[in-house]
Amino acid sequence: MIKKILAAAGAAAIAVTGLTPAASAEVAAAPDCQHGSSYGIVVEKVNLTIGTTVIGRIDLCRDSGYQYWGFVLFNRPATASQYGQAAIVRYDQVAYFSDVDCDSPGGNQKVMPGQTRCWTPKYDGRAGRWNFAAVGYLKSSHTGDVLAAETTMIQR
Repeated sequence: MIKKILAAAGAAAIAVTGLTPAASAEVAAAPDCQHGSSYGIVVEKVNLTIGTTVIGRIDLCRDSGYQYWGFVLFNRPATASQYGQAAIVRYDQVAYFSDVDCDSPGGNQKVMPGQTRCWTPKYDGRAGRWNFAAVGYLKSSHTGDVLAAETTMIQR
């Protein structure tokens, strides 16, 4: 699924109107790496863009117990025809192993119309064999087209 989204994002040149980011007190006040009522540290973050317009970001996050998760934050709420998602991908010696997204148990569900953020469940990163990357995307809920998608670098 994640590979299909990334391939579609790279292949599609999508003209989208009405997605110019607007200033929002919610986004301006939002800290990095939320997970429930707690916050972690940013391991890496990448802007989500449509053309040259930044519409949000995807963060790869970690807490003090070396639990990793993905966190996506959009600059403005998703419209009635959009939804957003974050995923965290776990690698074993830099080979794909597994992934979960905001809809997986422990996540807070995908970004629906009127919302700006979601987080994935946490992966335990205490064993030194795991590496992680986070994926964030915005899709059209009507057509399924990927409007924006980005992936952080694989990190430990």
